[in-house]
Amino acid sequence: MAFWGFRPVLPAFEIEDPKRDFKTSQVIEQYHLSDQALYMPDRGFSWKYIPLSRIRGVIPGNESRDEESAMGGYHIELPTIRVIYEGGTEVLTLENPRQAKVLFSLIRPAYEKRQ
Repeated sequence: MAFWGFRPVLPAFEIEDPKRDFKTSQVIEQYHLSDQALYMPDRGFSWKYIPLSRIRGVIPGNESRDEESAMGGYHIELPTIRVIYEGGTEVLTLENPRQAKVLFSLIRPAYEKRQ
């Protein structure tokens, strides 16, 4: 695996010139969304991506975590978006519920266009 680069989640999902497409993407927390693909952080400084044309479904949700600190334990809920594609699923976890709604509202129309 390259320290820096772009790779599709499945080899059949490769798009033409992902580096150029990535530069035109909109940033929402740690995720990048362009007209062609959704980019997610990978190992090192590399990115994996799912072409929007390959997304089969998106489902909003929440992730619960129990955390510990010096003052004691606490519970947090983080918004998630489950992105379903042929051959797998990616769960996007965000910090801000408002940002999760924005990302969901941008991915969903790209998916619904093909229905």
